[in-house]
Amino acid sequence: MAHIKDARKYAFYAILILTLAGAVGSLLRFALAYGMPAGWGEFANIRHAHSHTMFGWTILALMSIIWHRLPLYTGKPLPAGVRWQMAAATIFSLLQLAAFWPNGYGLTRIGSATMPLGAMSAGFAGLTWFWFMALYWKTTRHIRPRPLPLRLWDWAVVLLLLASLGAMSEPALLGMHIENNFIKHLFLHLFLDIFTSGWLLLAILGVIWARLSVQKAPVVWLPVASLALFSIPTFLLGMSPDLISPWMFWVASLSHLVASGLIAVHLWRLLQRHAELPLLVKFGLLGLLVQVVAGVIMLSPGIWAWGAGMLRIFYLHDMLLLWSSSALLGLLLAEFGNRFGVWRKWSDMLWMIGVGLMWLALLGGGFLQWLPVSGKALLVVAAWSSAIIVLAAAMMLKCFVPWAPSEK
Repeated sequence: MAHIKDARKYAFYAILILTLAGAVGSLLRFALAYGMPAGWGEFANIRHAHSHTMFGWTILALMSIIWHRLPLYTGKPLPAGVRWQMAAATIFSLLQLAAFWPNGYGLTRIGSATMPLGAMSAGFAGLTWFWFMALYWKTTRHIRPRPLPLRLWDWAVVLLLLASLGAMSEPALLGMHIENNFIKHLFLHLFLDIFTSGWLLLAILGVIWARLSVQKAPVVWLPVASLALFSIPTFLLGMSPDLISPWMFWVASLSHLVASGLIAVHLWRLLQRHAELPLLVKFGLLGLLVQVVAGVIMLSPGIWAWGAGMLRIFYLHDMLLLWSSSALLGLLLAEFGNRFGVWRKWSDMLWMIGVGLMWLALLGGGFLQWLPVSGKALLVVAAWSSAIIVLAAAMMLKCFVPWAPSEK
């Protein structure tokens, strides 16, 4: 993985998975606007396929950059198991798309047997995450002192472990026939929100600071452990207001406010070095700014209760699409991509247009009752913007063809 060709290969696979996940998401968007084509499957099952594949893209992209960067800190080649771990992560990230599509978390008949293919594929994908965590600890445990990127990745891995335990709970609860709504949603959001607002946040910040540290290491204080710890209780805000007691809301809301302030410290320092950031990373920081603003807004129980229903989809897309996916694409292009001049500029521009339109359409959906537009119009905008996003991601694949020589 330390070799640029291996890293580019996995960057290619990651963006291929993004393209496929985006295509499935686009199908869902067109289904909402125009209706699901007959025989294509159940909407809920396809949604599971889309979301799990999106998680697969982000984690594979992060792993490829982290493994590529680690030898710079260890001074040693990566363990032999890294290639096997990355191969397994790639395979199971792809398999989730096919496994969830037919029946979601339900049973699928194969011959005379019935198996929960979706849950099984998610479980195997999760095992590759544990494999990554074990290899990361083995590779980095001896490094002293630990620079900022490593400290961010250390805590990101802790949060990934916590999120993974939440993910494992869903099939476990099914197996134990536990139907308690509070417990089910607690573990669901422990996974969803800690993964997006914890693991992805700290890991991507670590990758950005690792890139900037090559030119000039930051000499100012930046929050790491405090950011990770205050991020943990915020997953409660993702749960239904009917399931949360007042004291749970205030613990989560105040933690969110502090975490947002700590994010703002990173954001401010990154903006001071904006000239060194790739274009799509700067674009992604807009999504991070939304998280900072949300930390203040969420102090109002009424706004939180309203937003939990109307703006939940917008919030997830802000984190997973505008912030995480844009930043990761910018970092992958900067680290491993061939330049290809105009082609690269067009793909960047199309990505920003598509994501921007999607962001506005989903935000508009939350304020639909006050806007002079129809819900149908916003669904159509979201559908066609999703097609632009898929086109942009597909175009970016050309920059990562594993057998192409680097033009840097």
